Amino acid sequence: MTPRLACLAATQGGVVLRRQAVAHGYSVTEVERLCRAGTWVRIRRGAYVERTLWTVMTAEARHKAIVHAVILSLVEPAVASHVSAGVINGLPTWGYDLSTAHVTRGDLHSPRTEAGVQHHAASLWPDDVIEIGGVAATSPVRTAIDMARLGGFERGVVAADAAFRLSPDDPEALLRCLDRMRDWPGARDAGRVVEFADPRSESVGESRNRVAFELAGLPRPVPQDHIVDPSTGLIVARVDFHFLEHATIGEFDGRQKYRGEAQDGLSAAEVVWREKRREDMLRDLGYEVCRVIWPELDMVGLIRNRFLTAFERASKRRAVLI
Repeated sequence: MTPRLACLAATQGGVVLRRQAVAHGYSVTEVERLCRAGTWVRIRRGAYVERTLWTVMTAEARHKAIVHAVILSLVEPAVASHVSAGVINGLPTWGYDLSTAHVTRGDLHSPRTEAGVQHHAASLWPDDVIEIGGVAATSPVRTAIDMARLGGFERGVVAADAAFRLSPDDPEALLRCLDRMRDWPGARDAGRVVEFADPRSESVGESRNRVAFELAGLPRPVPQDHIVDPSTGLIVARVDFHFLEHATIGEFDGRQKYRGEAQDGLSAAEVVWREKRREDMLRDLGYEVCRVIWPELDMVGLIRNRFLTAFERASKRRAVLI
């Protein structure tokens, strides 16, 4: 691309439309030749991304590029919404299908899907719409509710936890938005998600772990709690989950945690040693410590049994101390 066209593409998720290329001096024949040669990738009719960029894009980045192409191409005004707005807002889209773009339009009487785009017919209030990177999209709060209505409890919680973190100064925003949509399809599922969402969950894995605890019928733990040594008053550790009534700590073992520490110059062995020392300190204070790893998040029965056993051990220990 010419430098000016490349600059334009950079503001549009890497996308240029055919009419934009023509306006920057390309002929239609040249555009077609670039596509045939594999230099440009046609991602939608009349929308292109340079192949060198497309090949290194993540699934989310590719979806964002397609959303840019859709919004730029539509004649009627539309707002990126649902999972597409999740991508634009930077919300996690775990479990959602990224092969379809989603937009919400106020001019439609009924929803429809065409050319890989799901057009939702729905009302949008002024505080429901923001602009990010030149794209009109639903706000994190509205997006989280739409994603919950579309994706159900677990996927919705993952998105809503993140949306809560993006709106820490307005904890009632989700409730206000949900109230406007209380008669809409999926609103019951969204209401359950809003009630359960917690900004203290810091990752997809931690959000899913909380859902697994809930589905297992376990009491709700305090996320990201600080454990204090009563003899010194010093914080020993910040733990992923603290079951207050059961003197039990839950930890989600995500590999990214170890990768992050390794970037600070620690070897894998040093990371493991630090984790063991930290866990020993918690046990010395009388806590049971249970870990959950990603492949176990769907094993609700296993998680239930593991933590109930830990609760029982903690109870017996307390009885001996008394």
